[in-house]
Amino acid sequence: MDRDEISLRIGERLKQLRQRRSLSLDALAQLTGVSKPMLAQIERGASNPTVATLWKVAAGLNVPFTAFVADHQTARLVRAHEQTAFYEDNGRFQVFSTYASPDGQVELFRLTLLPGASRDAEAHPTGVTESLTVTRGCLLVRVSGVDYCLNKGDALHFQADVTHSYRNAGTETCEANMAIFYAVP
Repeated sequence: MDRDEISLRIGERLKQLRQRRSLSLDALAQLTGVSKPMLAQIERGASNPTVATLWKVAAGLNVPFTAFVADHQTARLVRAHEQTAFYEDNGRFQVFSTYASPDGQVELFRLTLLPGASRDAEAHPTGVTESLTVTRGCLLVRVSGVDYCLNKGDALHFQADVTHSYRNAGTETCEANMAIFYAVP
């Protein structure tokens, strides 16, 4: 899926979610902390929002991040080049959506952090848990001010309703798998 298709899908899904809740753009802006003009651009598919912006909107609506891009079918093979991709930190932090459960309670991602890549994440809603497993390189994860250094094969699980960050301070590319578990409403 190319960037234009992703932008259109995100916009359509955002509009559907907003309208289902009978929210105006003003109300959605207050709920998410994202400006009304930005939300309007996203809904029109005129803007390809950053990961940080989508996380804010998802948290404000209390939906999984992938609610904007997931495509649920009985069985679906998604080749690496077909996975919805999001880029931060000048393309050095790469997030690929690999799965979202139909009930919206589990999301799986593949992460690639080029050397020097970093991402500061805002706290998720209460009850959200993250699980990371490093498959290549070294990943530094900070959770509530505590640093965890993960090497290949290491895993970290944490309550993600606190500030947290990811960093590749090494000289080789780091790859990891991430699962996000949402609290049952």
